Amino acid sequence: MPKMKRHSLQIAVAVAALVTTGRAFADVPNDSAPSGSASKEGKDEIPNLAFAYTAYGSSKGTIGAQAYGLGVGAGGGGQRSFIGGGGSIWASPIDRLTIVADGSRDFSGNFAPSVAGIVRLLGKPGDGFSLGALGKFKVEGFATGPDGEMESEIEGGVLLSYVKYGWHADFNAITGFGTGDDGEVDTELRLRLGRDVGRLVRLGIDGQARYRVAGETTLLGGRKGDFAGGPQVLVGAQNFYGSVTGGPATMGVENNIGWTSIVAVGGMML
Repeated sequence: MPKMKRHSLQIAVAVAALVTTGRAFADVPNDSAPSGSASKEGKDEIPNLAFAYTAYGSSKGTIGAQAYGLGVGAGGGGQRSFIGGGGSIWASPIDRLTIVADGSRDFSGNFAPSVAGIVRLLGKPGDGFSLGALGKFKVEGFATGPDGEMESEIEGGVLLSYVKYGWHADFNAITGFGTGDDGEVDTELRLRLGRDVGRLVRLGIDGQARYRVAGETTLLGGRKGDFAGGPQVLVGAQNFYGSVTGGPATMGVENNIGWTSIVAVGGMML
């Protein structure tokens, strides 16, 4: 065989081997990307939109930020309504760990900064069930102390999520312990359900209920427990998203049942 033809054949074989190898690597599933998608979508990388947390947090390398407004309406009895809100940032420096920092005027009308860590224990993002754990520290506990000073609280919880076939579900069981001398303990249940309607829109519900387990301080109106939540609309395209959540509430309301609304916009580097 002439030398030129032999070299050409060797080059062709080498190119074919490289192409085959490249295809093989391309077919390896990405543990961080949602199952069945060619690339990550911003609305699938939000660890906490309004109330419930995802058990899987965000994919490794994701950095995001969100700004939101909070409105609480009175349920009668001459109560005043108020508008709050704030912002949050989050990042996933390593696989399975997401850190979330938040600063806002909460349902009590006080500034309440917090920092939380979400650890994914089992499962893959976007591929069935995921189990995670939450650790959180925030200023101002279940209620403001009797001396009017803000208190701090340490929270821990179990997070369960399901994402597949366009369905999204997040369930959280969280317990908070006040760091003061009052022995405050409260428990929270958070739930989010959603269904993708096309590629850009997700419809569902998001809410939270909490109950006083120990301690003497009560909520507005002398309540032991309260709730907030309702329908949710999430619209997202690539790196950016916006959402509206609203419905009935007793959280932050002194008498009867009022309402709450949360409007959020955000974006991230994927």
